[in-house]
Parts: sequence; structure tokens; C-alpha cells
Amino acid sequence: MDSIGRGILRVLRVCIVASLGLMVVLVFGNVVLRYGFNSGISISEEASRYLFVWLTFIGAVVAMHEHSHLGVDTLVSRLPAAGKKFCAVAADLLMLGCCGLLFAGSLQQTSINMGNAAPVSGIPVGVMHLAGVVASVGLFIVIGLHLLRVLSGRASERDLVQVVESEDRLPESAAAPAEARR
Repeated sequence: MDSIGRGILRVLRVCIVASLGLMVVLVFGNVVLRYGFNSGISISEEASRYLFVWLTFIGAVVAMHEHSHLGVDTLVSRLPAAGKKFCAVAADLLMLGCCGLLFAGSLQQTSINMGNAAPVSGIPVGVMHLAGVVASVGLFIVIGLHLLRVLSGRASERDLVQVVESEDRLPESAAAPAEARR
């Protein structure tokens, strides 16, 4: 099961990189064509918008899995283990509730806007809202698995604090790619 999760995360990372690369090519190519050749790629703006929305939502799922969202843990980090566990369970339950709201709202917007086509590309506008549905399911899985780990006692004390105060303290799984880029 763990290898399936790593495979899914690898696919999500590849999607993020591909989306970012395609956005750069579309936007830069459009700028060059407009200023250099007085023409352009008409679909560039819409496609870049769709890709950016998907990239953001997929990135949120990956960041949640890697505990790399920035936050303030001043109070929680000073609590004893039982306090950290209580806060982790409360935070997970609240986030699962938010995932439910995100899922319901995104699903409703997706169904409403699937009949509306973007003016240039003709892609249904609901495809953009579908990113919220996919992200809410991904986040629900990540948060739910974390909650199960905490409740079963398999979570370390480090796992109980789910945010980092600065990028310097990112977990090794998230810090390693950043170090490789330098």
C-alpha cells in the first residue's frame, strides 16, 4: 500500500512539473509571438489559467502529505505529548470538515459549469472546478491517514505538529528537492 502512495505522489509531482513547464512555454511563446511577430497563441491565456488552478490544488495535496505547509506552531510545539495529540486530532477533524465543504462546493460548481465552455478553447469551465473535487479527495485521504496514525498511536511526536515555521525546518522529504536545486 505504501508503494501505491509513493507512486501516486510521484505522478502528482510529474503533473505539477509538466503543468508548470507547459505554462512557461505557452506564456513565453505567446509573449515572443506577440512582440516579435505580431501574432500569438489564442488559447495560451485560458490554458495557462486552467493549468495554474490544477497545479495549485495538486500542489496543496503534495504539500499536505509532506507536512510542508508553513504555519505557526508556537503554542503546539510547547505542549506535552498529550496536548499535541489532542491538537492534532482536533486540527485533523476540522480539516476533514473543510475538505467536505470543499468537495461539496467544488462538485456543485463542476456540475453547474460543465455546460459552459471557455470562449477560446471550448473547454468546459467545470474542468477548472474539478480540480477542487480532486484536491479535496486527495486531502481527505492524506488527513484521514494522518488521523488514523495519530489515533492508533503510530504517529511520532514530530508527526503531531503538521506545519513548519520556516522553510529551514522542512522535513527531509521536502527539503531534499530544495537542496538539489541549489
